[in-house]
Amino acid sequence: MSLTVALNTAVSGLFANQSAIAATSENIANVNTANFARRESTFVTDAIPGQFAGVSVEITRAGVNRFLQSAGYDSASDAGATSVVAQAIARVEASLGTPGEDLSFANKLDEAFGALALLSAAPSSVAAKAVAVNALDAAFGAVNRTLSAVDSEITAADARLQSQTARVNTLLEEVFNLNQIVSGSNGAGDEIDARLNELSKLIDINVTRADDGRVTVATSSGQLLANAGGYAALGFTGGGSAAISLSNVDPASGGQTLVSANINSDITGGEIGGLIALRNTELPALRQIVENAARGIATELNNVYAGNASVGVTAPTTTPLITETGGGFFVNQAILGDPAQFAAARPTGGGPGGANDGAGAAALAALSTSGAANNVATAVTQIGAAARIATDANATAASFASEIETRLASEGGVNLDEELSNLILFQRAYNANARVIAAVDELYQSLLNIL
Repeated sequence: MSLTVALNTAVSGLFANQSAIAATSENIANVNTANFARRESTFVTDAIPGQFAGVSVEITRAGVNRFLQSAGYDSASDAGATSVVAQAIARVEASLGTPGEDLSFANKLDEAFGALALLSAAPSSVAAKAVAVNALDAAFGAVNRTLSAVDSEITAADARLQSQTARVNTLLEEVFNLNQIVSGSNGAGDEIDARLNELSKLIDINVTRADDGRVTVATSSGQLLANAGGYAALGFTGGGSAAISLSNVDPASGGQTLVSANINSDITGGEIGGLIALRNTELPALRQIVENAARGIATELNNVYAGNASVGVTAPTTTPLITETGGGFFVNQAILGDPAQFAAARPTGGGPGGANDGAGAAALAALSTSGAANNVATAVTQIGAAARIATDANATAASFASEIETRLASEGGVNLDEELSNLILFQRAYNANARVIAAVDELYQSLLNIL
Protein backbone atom coordinates (compact mmCIF):
# COMPACT_ATOMS: atom_id res chain seq x y z
CA MET A 1 0.00 0.00 0.00
CA SER A 2 1.47 3.38 -0.97
CA LEU A 3 1.66 6.27 1.48
CA THR A 4 -0.88 8.17 -0.62
CA VAL A 5 -3.40 5.32 -0.43
CA ALA A 6 -2.78 5.02 3.33
CA LEU A 7 -3.28 8.75 3.73
CA ASN A 8 -6.51 8.75 1.70
CA THR A 9 -7.78 5.75 3.65
CA ALA A 10 -7.09 7.45 6.98
CA VAL A 11 -8.63 10.75 5.86
CA SER A 12 -11.79 8.99 4.65
CA GLY A 13 -12.01 7.17 7.99
CA LEU A 14 -11.51 10.46 9.81
CA PHE A 15 -14.37 12.15 7.99
CA ALA A 16 -16.65 9.08 8.21
CA ASN A 17 -16.21 8.78 11.96
CA GLN A 18 -16.64 12.53 12.36
CA SER A 19 -20.05 12.23 10.66
CA ALA A 20 -20.92 9.22 12.83
CA ILE A 21 -19.95 11.14 15.98
CA ALA A 22 -22.18 14.04 14.87
CA ALA A 23 -25.10 11.69 14.25
CA THR A 24 -24.63 9.99 17.63
CA SER A 25 -24.44 13.37 19.36
CA GLU A 26 -27.69 14.35 17.64
CA ASN A 27 -29.30 11.17 18.99
CA ILE A 28 -28.17 11.91 22.53
CA ALA A 29 -29.35 15.53 22.29
CA ASN A 30 -32.81 14.37 21.17
CA VAL A 31 -33.29 11.52 23.64
CA ASN A 32 -36.51 13.13 24.93
CA THR A 33 -37.68 14.71 21.68
CA ALA A 34 -41.08 13.50 20.54
CA ASN A 35 -41.29 11.84 17.10
CA PHE A 36 -37.48 11.79 16.74
CA ALA A 37 -36.15 8.64 15.06
CA ARG A 38 -32.55 7.90 15.96
CA ARG A 39 -29.88 8.32 13.29
CA GLU A 40 -28.03 5.17 12.32
CA SER A 41 -24.47 5.20 10.91
CA THR A 42 -23.70 2.61 8.25
CA PHE A 43 -20.08 2.37 7.12
CA VAL A 44 -19.47 1.38 3.49
CA THR A 45 -16.11 0.28 2.07
CA ASP A 46 -14.89 2.30 -0.90
CA ALA A 47 -12.65 0.17 -3.08
CA ILE A 48 -10.87 0.25 -6.42
CA PRO A 49 -9.71 -2.96 -8.09
CA GLY A 50 -6.70 -4.45 -6.39
CA GLN A 51 -6.46 -2.15 -3.38
CA PHE A 52 -8.40 -0.79 -0.41
CA ALA A 53 -9.28 2.87 -0.90
CA GLY A 54 -11.15 4.01 2.21
CA VAL A 55 -14.54 4.17 3.85
CA SER A 56 -17.68 6.30 3.70
CA VAL A 57 -20.69 6.51 6.01
CA GLU A 58 -24.43 6.78 5.38
CA ILE A 59 -26.56 8.49 8.03
CA THR A 60 -30.15 7.27 7.92
CA ARG A 61 -33.23 7.39 10.14
CA ALA A 62 -33.80 4.20 12.13
CA GLY A 63 -36.14 1.83 10.39
CA VAL A 64 -39.45 1.10 12.11
CA ASN A 65 -41.63 -1.95 11.69
CA ARG A 66 -44.29 -0.60 9.32
CA PHE A 67 -46.91 -3.04 10.57
CA LEU A 68 -46.27 -1.83 14.11
CA GLN A 69 -46.40 1.78 12.99
CA SER A 70 -49.71 1.14 11.21
CA ALA A 71 -51.03 -0.44 14.40
CA GLY A 72 -49.88 2.69 16.22
CA TYR A 73 -51.94 4.90 13.92
CA ASP A 74 -54.97 2.65 14.34
CA SER A 75 -54.67 2.54 18.14
CA ALA A 76 -54.22 6.31 18.37
CA SER A 77 -57.30 6.74 16.19
CA ASP A 78 -59.37 4.43 18.39
CA ALA A 79 -58.17 6.18 21.54
CA GLY A 80 -59.04 9.58 20.08
CA ALA A 81 -62.55 8.51 19.11
CA THR A 82 -63.39 6.76 22.38
CA SER A 83 -61.95 9.63 24.41
CA VAL A 84 -64.25 12.33 23.02
CA VAL A 85 -67.28 10.04 23.36
CA ALA A 86 -66.45 9.09 26.95
CA GLN A 87 -65.81 12.68 28.01
CA ALA A 88 -69.01 14.01 26.48
CA ILE A 89 -71.28 11.31 27.91
CA ALA A 90 -69.59 11.70 31.31
CA ARG A 91 -70.52 15.39 31.28
CA VAL A 92 -74.12 14.49 30.45
CA GLU A 93 -74.11 11.98 33.31
CA ALA A 94 -72.74 14.70 35.62
CA SER A 95 -76.01 16.62 35.13
CA LEU A 96 -77.65 13.82 37.13
CA GLY A 97 -75.38 14.47 40.11
CA THR A 98 -73.56 11.86 42.14
CA PRO A 99 -75.54 8.95 43.65
CA GLY A 100 -75.54 10.57 47.09
CA GLU A 101 -76.74 13.97 45.87
CA ASP A 102 -80.20 12.80 44.69
CA LEU A 103 -80.18 15.37 41.88
CA SER A 104 -81.34 13.15 39.02
CA PHE A 105 -84.78 13.65 37.54
CA ALA A 106 -85.75 10.16 38.74
CA ASN A 107 -84.95 11.05 42.36
CA LYS A 108 -86.66 14.41 42.06
CA LEU A 109 -89.75 12.76 40.61
CA ASP A 110 -89.84 10.36 43.57
CA GLU A 111 -89.73 13.38 45.88
CA ALA A 112 -92.62 14.93 43.93
CA PHE A 113 -94.72 11.77 44.32
CA GLY A 114 -93.98 11.85 48.05
CA ALA A 115 -95.14 15.48 48.23
CA LEU A 116 -98.34 14.57 46.35
CA ALA A 117 -99.00 11.76 48.80
CA LEU A 118 -98.69 14.23 51.69
CA LEU A 119 -100.99 16.64 49.88
CA SER A 120 -103.64 13.94 49.56
CA ALA A 121 -103.84 13.92 53.37
CA ALA A 122 -104.19 17.73 53.56
CA PRO A 123 -105.84 18.82 50.29
CA SER A 124 -106.93 22.22 51.61
CA SER A 125 -103.41 23.22 52.69
CA VAL A 126 -101.96 25.86 50.38
CA ALA A 127 -98.55 25.17 51.90
CA ALA A 128 -98.81 21.47 51.02
CA LYS A 129 -99.90 22.42 47.51
CA ALA A 130 -96.89 24.72 47.20
CA VAL A 131 -94.53 21.93 48.29
CA ALA A 132 -96.05 19.52 45.75
CA VAL A 133 -95.95 22.06 42.91
CA ASN A 134 -92.37 23.05 43.67
CA ALA A 135 -91.36 19.39 43.86
CA LEU A 136 -92.85 18.78 40.42
CA ASP A 137 -91.07 21.87 39.13
CA ALA A 138 -87.78 20.56 40.53
CA ALA A 139 -88.35 17.15 38.91
CA PHE A 140 -88.93 18.56 35.44
CA GLY A 141 -86.23 21.14 36.03
CA ALA A 142 -83.84 18.21 36.49
CA VAL A 143 -85.13 16.77 33.21
CA ASN A 144 -84.44 20.07 31.49
CA ARG A 145 -80.96 20.24 33.04
CA THR A 146 -80.05 16.89 31.49
CA LEU A 147 -81.59 17.87 28.15
CA SER A 148 -79.59 21.11 28.23
CA ALA A 149 -76.44 19.14 28.99
CA VAL A 150 -77.04 17.02 25.90
CA ASP A 151 -77.74 20.10 23.77
CA SER A 152 -74.58 21.77 25.07
CA GLU A 153 -72.52 18.74 24.07
CA ILE A 154 -74.04 18.82 20.58
CA THR A 155 -73.13 22.50 20.24
CA ALA A 156 -69.64 21.84 21.57
CA ALA A 157 -69.22 18.93 19.15
CA ASP A 158 -70.10 21.21 16.24
CA ALA A 159 -67.52 23.79 17.31
CA ARG A 160 -64.87 21.15 17.85
CA LEU A 161 -65.58 19.51 14.48
CA GLN A 162 -65.13 22.89 12.83
CA SER A 163 -61.74 23.44 14.45
CA GLN A 164 -60.49 19.87 14.08
CA THR A 165 -61.29 19.68 10.37
CA ALA A 166 -59.33 22.91 9.92
CA ARG A 167 -56.39 21.34 11.78
CA VAL A 168 -56.56 18.22 9.59
CA ASN A 169 -56.39 20.44 6.50
CA THR A 170 -53.29 22.18 7.85
CA LEU A 171 -51.60 18.84 8.58
CA LEU A 172 -52.40 17.45 5.11
CA GLU A 173 -50.91 20.52 3.44
CA GLU A 174 -47.80 20.23 5.59
CA VAL A 175 -47.41 16.53 4.70
CA PHE A 176 -47.59 17.47 1.01
CA ASN A 177 -44.93 20.17 1.44
CA LEU A 178 -42.63 17.89 3.46
CA ASN A 179 -42.97 15.20 0.80
CA GLN A 180 -41.18 17.54 -1.58
CA ILE A 181 -37.97 17.59 0.50
CA VAL A 182 -37.99 14.40 2.56
CA SER A 183 -35.82 12.40 0.17
CA GLY A 184 -32.83 14.59 1.07
CA SER A 185 -33.61 15.39 4.70
CA ASN A 186 -33.79 13.12 7.75
CA GLY A 187 -35.32 16.01 9.67
CA ALA A 188 -38.20 16.21 7.19
CA GLY A 189 -38.86 12.53 7.89
CA ASP A 190 -39.20 13.33 11.59
CA GLU A 191 -41.57 16.18 10.77
CA ILE A 192 -43.73 13.94 8.58
CA ASP A 193 -43.97 11.38 11.38
CA ALA A 194 -45.01 14.11 13.81
CA ARG A 195 -47.79 15.24 11.43
CA LEU A 196 -48.95 11.67 10.86
CA ASN A 197 -49.05 10.94 14.58
CA GLU A 198 -51.21 14.01 15.20
CA LEU A 199 -53.35 13.24 12.17
CA SER A 200 -54.01 9.69 13.37
CA LYS A 201 -55.50 11.10 16.58
CA LEU A 202 -57.96 13.17 14.54
CA ILE A 203 -59.00 10.69 11.82
CA ASP A 204 -58.25 7.07 11.00
CA ILE A 205 -55.59 6.88 8.27
CA ASN A 206 -53.69 4.43 6.09
CA VAL A 207 -50.08 5.36 5.31
CA THR A 208 -47.93 4.03 2.48
CA ARG A 209 -44.21 4.89 2.40
CA ALA A 210 -41.87 5.04 -0.56
CA ASP A 211 -38.20 4.07 -0.25
CA ASP A 212 -37.18 7.74 -0.46
CA GLY A 213 -39.32 8.65 2.58
CA ARG A 214 -42.32 10.14 0.77
CA VAL A 215 -45.71 9.09 2.11
CA THR A 216 -49.20 8.63 0.75
CA VAL A 217 -52.00 9.21 3.24
CA ALA A 218 -55.54 7.93 2.74
CA THR A 219 -58.62 7.29 4.84
CA SER A 220 -59.17 3.80 6.17
CA SER A 221 -61.49 3.18 3.20
CA GLY A 222 -58.92 4.39 0.64
CA GLN A 223 -59.94 8.02 0.00
CA LEU A 224 -56.71 9.84 -0.93
CA LEU A 225 -55.79 12.64 1.47
CA ALA A 226 -52.20 13.58 0.65
CA ASN A 227 -49.16 12.44 -1.32
CA ALA A 228 -46.26 14.03 -3.18
CA GLY A 229 -48.57 15.18 -5.96
CA GLY A 230 -51.26 16.98 -4.00
CA TYR A 231 -53.55 16.98 -0.99
CA ALA A 232 -57.20 17.18 -0.01
CA ALA A 233 -59.22 19.24 2.45
CA LEU A 234 -62.09 18.36 4.75
CA GLY A 235 -65.16 20.51 5.29
CA PHE A 236 -67.83 20.50 8.00
CA THR A 237 -71.56 21.07 7.66
CA GLY A 238 -73.78 21.15 10.74
CA GLY A 239 -77.55 21.14 10.98
CA GLY A 240 -79.81 18.21 11.67
CA SER A 241 -77.07 15.72 10.81
CA ALA A 242 -73.43 16.78 10.70
CA ALA A 243 -71.42 15.84 7.60
CA ILE A 244 -67.73 15.87 6.67
CA SER A 245 -67.00 16.71 3.04
CA LEU A 246 -63.85 16.04 0.98
CA SER A 247 -62.34 18.29 -1.68
CA ASN A 248 -59.15 18.11 -3.71
CA VAL A 249 -56.88 21.14 -3.40
CA ASP A 250 -54.86 22.65 -6.22
CA PRO A 251 -51.40 23.15 -4.62
CA ALA A 252 -50.63 26.09 -6.89
CA SER A 253 -53.81 28.14 -6.50
CA GLY A 254 -55.36 26.71 -3.34
CA GLY A 255 -58.64 26.21 -5.21
CA GLN A 256 -60.81 23.29 -4.14
CA THR A 257 -62.82 20.77 -6.16
CA LEU A 258 -65.52 18.87 -4.28
CA VAL A 259 -65.03 15.10 -4.28
CA SER A 260 -67.83 14.12 -1.89
CA ALA A 261 -70.27 16.11 0.23
CA ASN A 262 -70.41 13.39 2.88
CA ILE A 263 -67.58 11.00 3.78
CA ASN A 264 -68.80 10.22 7.31
CA SER A 265 -68.65 6.49 6.55
CA ASP A 266 -64.98 6.87 5.58
CA ILE A 267 -64.05 8.47 8.91
CA THR A 268 -64.96 6.21 11.79
CA GLY A 269 -61.96 6.81 14.07
CA GLY A 270 -60.02 9.64 15.60
CA GLU A 271 -61.53 12.61 17.38
CA ILE A 272 -63.46 13.63 14.28
CA GLY A 273 -64.94 10.16 13.90
CA GLY A 274 -65.85 10.16 17.59
CA LEU A 275 -67.40 13.62 17.33
CA ILE A 276 -69.46 12.62 14.29
CA ALA A 277 -70.73 9.56 16.17
CA LEU A 278 -71.54 11.76 19.16
CA ARG A 279 -73.18 14.46 17.09
CA ASN A 280 -75.30 12.24 14.88
CA THR A 281 -75.94 9.13 16.99
CA GLU A 282 -74.91 8.98 20.66
CA LEU A 283 -76.18 12.34 21.90
CA PRO A 284 -79.47 12.36 19.92
CA ALA A 285 -80.15 8.86 21.26
CA LEU A 286 -79.61 10.00 24.86
CA ARG A 287 -81.81 13.03 24.30
CA GLN A 288 -84.54 10.82 22.88
CA ILE A 289 -84.37 8.53 25.90
CA VAL A 290 -84.79 11.45 28.31
CA GLU A 291 -87.49 13.11 26.19
CA ASN A 292 -89.53 9.94 25.86
CA ALA A 293 -89.35 9.26 29.59
CA ALA A 294 -90.29 12.84 30.49
CA ARG A 295 -93.05 13.01 27.91
CA GLY A 296 -94.46 9.70 29.10
CA ILE A 297 -94.75 10.72 32.75
CA ALA A 298 -95.93 14.24 31.81
CA THR A 299 -98.72 12.72 29.72
CA GLU A 300 -99.76 10.43 32.60
CA LEU A 301 -99.76 13.33 35.06
CA ASN A 302 -101.85 15.46 32.70
CA ASN A 303 -104.30 12.62 32.05
CA VAL A 304 -104.90 12.12 35.78
CA TYR A 305 -104.93 15.85 36.51
CA ALA A 306 -107.63 16.34 33.86
CA GLY A 307 -110.02 14.50 36.19
CA ASN A 308 -109.21 16.67 39.23
CA ALA A 309 -111.01 19.75 40.50
CA SER A 310 -110.61 22.35 43.18
CA VAL A 311 -112.41 21.89 46.49
CA GLY A 312 -116.09 22.69 46.05
CA VAL A 313 -115.95 22.52 42.25
CA THR A 314 -117.93 19.99 40.23
CA ALA A 315 -116.29 20.20 36.79
CA PRO A 316 -112.72 18.93 36.38
CA THR A 317 -110.04 21.46 35.56
CA THR A 318 -109.11 22.18 31.96
CA THR A 319 -105.65 23.48 32.85
CA PRO A 320 -102.82 21.06 32.01
CA LEU A 321 -100.39 20.37 34.84
CA ILE A 322 -97.25 19.90 32.71
CA THR A 323 -96.45 21.70 29.46
CA GLU A 324 -93.82 20.93 26.83
CA THR A 325 -92.33 24.06 25.31
CA GLY A 326 -89.14 24.78 23.37
CA GLY A 327 -87.73 21.31 23.88
CA GLY A 328 -88.27 21.38 27.66
CA PHE A 329 -90.91 20.35 30.22
CA PHE A 330 -92.46 22.77 32.72
CA VAL A 331 -95.12 22.96 35.41
CA ASN A 332 -97.94 25.19 34.18
CA GLN A 333 -96.90 28.73 34.98
CA ALA A 334 -100.34 29.67 36.29
CA ILE A 335 -100.20 26.87 38.87
CA LEU A 336 -96.53 27.51 39.65
CA GLY A 337 -97.26 31.18 40.26
CA ASP A 338 -100.30 30.44 42.46
CA PRO A 339 -100.15 26.94 44.03
CA ALA A 340 -103.62 27.51 45.53
CA GLN A 341 -104.96 26.80 42.03
CA PHE A 342 -103.63 23.25 42.20
CA ALA A 343 -106.58 20.89 41.76
CA ALA A 344 -106.24 18.23 44.45
CA ALA A 345 -109.89 17.08 44.76
CA ARG A 346 -111.79 14.68 42.53
CA PRO A 347 -115.58 15.07 42.06
CA THR A 348 -117.65 11.88 42.14
CA GLY A 349 -121.22 11.25 40.99
CA GLY A 350 -121.61 14.81 39.74
CA GLY A 351 -120.97 16.28 43.17
CA PRO A 352 -118.28 18.81 44.03
CA GLY A 353 -114.92 17.95 45.49
CA GLY A 354 -115.19 18.14 49.26
CA ALA A 355 -113.00 20.13 51.67
CA ASN A 356 -111.23 16.97 52.80
CA ASP A 357 -111.13 15.35 49.38
CA GLY A 358 -107.52 14.58 48.44
CA ALA A 359 -108.44 11.89 45.94
CA GLY A 360 -107.02 13.91 43.05
CA ALA A 361 -103.64 14.30 44.73
CA ALA A 362 -103.70 10.60 45.70
CA ALA A 363 -104.39 9.63 42.08
CA LEU A 364 -101.37 11.65 40.98
CA ALA A 365 -99.20 10.09 43.72
CA ALA A 366 -100.30 6.63 42.61
CA LEU A 367 -98.46 7.16 39.33
CA SER A 368 -95.21 6.46 41.21
CA THR A 369 -95.71 2.77 40.43
CA SER A 370 -96.76 3.28 36.82
CA GLY A 371 -94.83 2.12 33.77
CA ALA A 372 -94.15 5.75 32.86
CA ALA A 373 -92.48 6.36 36.23
CA ASN A 374 -90.42 3.21 35.82
CA ASN A 375 -89.31 4.47 32.41
CA VAL A 376 -87.97 7.62 34.06
CA ALA A 377 -85.81 5.55 36.40
CA THR A 378 -84.73 3.40 33.46
CA ALA A 379 -83.67 6.51 31.52
CA VAL A 380 -81.30 7.50 34.32
CA THR A 381 -79.91 3.98 34.38
CA GLN A 382 -79.38 4.03 30.61
CA ILE A 383 -77.38 7.25 30.79
CA GLY A 384 -75.21 5.77 33.52
CA ALA A 385 -74.71 2.58 31.54
CA ALA A 386 -73.78 4.54 28.40
CA ALA A 387 -71.21 6.52 30.39
CA ARG A 388 -69.73 3.35 31.90
CA ILE A 389 -69.50 1.58 28.54
CA ALA A 390 -67.85 4.63 26.93
CA THR A 391 -65.37 4.98 29.81
CA ASP A 392 -64.41 1.29 29.68
CA ALA A 393 -63.98 1.42 25.89
CA ASN A 394 -61.73 4.46 26.21
CA ALA A 395 -59.65 2.85 28.96
CA THR A 396 -59.07 -0.21 26.76
CA ALA A 397 -58.20 1.85 23.68
CA ALA A 398 -55.89 4.16 25.64
CA SER A 399 -54.08 1.21 27.20
CA PHE A 400 -53.53 -0.42 23.82
CA ALA A 401 -52.34 2.86 22.29
CA SER A 402 -49.87 3.35 25.15
CA GLU A 403 -48.48 -0.16 24.68
CA ILE A 404 -47.99 0.35 20.93
CA GLU A 405 -46.37 3.74 21.53
CA THR A 406 -43.91 2.16 23.97
CA ARG A 407 -42.97 -0.55 21.49
CA LEU A 408 -42.50 2.00 18.72
CA ALA A 409 -40.25 4.08 20.95
CA SER A 410 -38.14 1.02 21.75
CA GLU A 411 -37.60 0.37 18.03
CA GLY A 412 -37.00 3.86 16.71
CA GLY A 413 -36.15 5.79 19.84
CA VAL A 414 -32.81 6.61 21.46
CA ASN A 415 -31.14 4.30 23.98
CA LEU A 416 -28.56 6.31 25.91
CA ASP A 417 -26.42 3.29 26.83
CA GLU A 418 -26.19 2.23 23.21
CA GLU A 419 -25.47 5.75 21.97
CA LEU A 420 -22.74 6.38 24.53
CA SER A 421 -21.09 3.07 23.57
CA ASN A 422 -21.22 4.06 19.90
CA LEU A 423 -19.82 7.48 20.73
CA ILE A 424 -16.77 5.90 22.43
CA LEU A 425 -16.32 3.49 19.49
CA PHE A 426 -16.45 6.27 16.88
CA GLN A 427 -14.14 8.51 18.89
CA ARG A 428 -11.53 5.76 19.17
CA ALA A 429 -11.78 5.05 15.44
CA TYR A 430 -11.42 8.76 14.78
CA ASN A 431 -8.29 8.89 16.96
CA ALA A 432 -6.87 5.81 15.25
CA ASN A 433 -7.26 7.41 11.82
CA ALA A 434 -5.70 10.59 13.16
CA ARG A 435 -2.70 8.60 14.35
CA VAL A 436 -2.35 6.97 10.91
CA ILE A 437 -2.33 10.42 9.34
CA ALA A 438 0.34 11.52 11.82
CA ALA A 439 2.41 8.42 11.05
CA VAL A 440 2.16 9.01 7.30
CA ASP A 441 3.17 12.63 7.87
CA GLU A 442 6.29 11.47 9.78
CA LEU A 443 7.19 9.07 6.97
CA TYR A 444 6.83 11.84 4.39
CA GLN A 445 9.10 14.06 6.51
CA SER A 446 11.65 11.30 6.78
CA LEU A 447 11.66 10.74 3.03
CA LEU A 448 11.99 14.46 2.38
CA ASN A 449 14.91 14.64 4.78
CA ILE A 450 16.65 11.71 2.98
CA LEU A 451 16.23 13.48 -0.35
